[in-house]
Amino acid sequence: MPCKNHPSVEGPLWQCSRCGNPFCVDCIVQIGGQTYCADCKAEAMRDLRSGVPVHQLELASIGQRFVALFLDGIILGLPIGLVIAAIVFGVMASASSGETPEELIGGVIVAVQFGVTFLMMGIWILYEGTMLSRGGQTLGKKIMKLKVVTPEGNDLTRGQAYGRAAIRQLISLFCAIIDYAPAFGQDRTCIHDMAAKTRVVTWNG
Repeated sequence: MPCKNHPSVEGPLWQCSRCGNPFCVDCIVQIGGQTYCADCKAEAMRDLRSGVPVHQLELASIGQRFVALFLDGIILGLPIGLVIAAIVFGVMASASSGETPEELIGGVIVAVQFGVTFLMMGIWILYEGTMLSRGGQTLGKKIMKLKVVTPEGNDLTRGQAYGRAAIRQLISLFCAIIDYAPAFGQDRTCIHDMAAKTRVVTWNG
């Protein structure tokens, strides 16, 4: 397999400690006893400046984070969805039987929609904050082997955990794309991570 940057060079090659791709001697640097390519060097230097041994933190990909979030959504969404369905069914049944005036049905539905939105936000903050403060992992992150830590690789404080959860929900209320857009870059860090001073890393512990 040739060097990723120089296809004509087939050896000797070194493997980047972070991305795992092969590179020739002109494309790699040594940091903290580990080998890194130019793209991964910046992340390794940030870890080194923050006091983190560079080989210990491997930032989670945006794909891994989305899958974990999707799994958490299923775990929380199913029971909440059943409750919402029961409420809507009860309203509709009351309307069809004539027990509730038709002019009130629209108002009830709007109230239910607003109530559900804020209920979901509260449940997410409680769930995510509690789980992250007790080990840095929601159920979805446990399945995906991810963990939320400080830039130094330590566990979150209770304030960080709940603050991160609340910030994520508030930003998502307006535009989740804005929150997650920075995570597509080299730092793989969302706005709520920046605000709470956290990172999401792969975790096999």
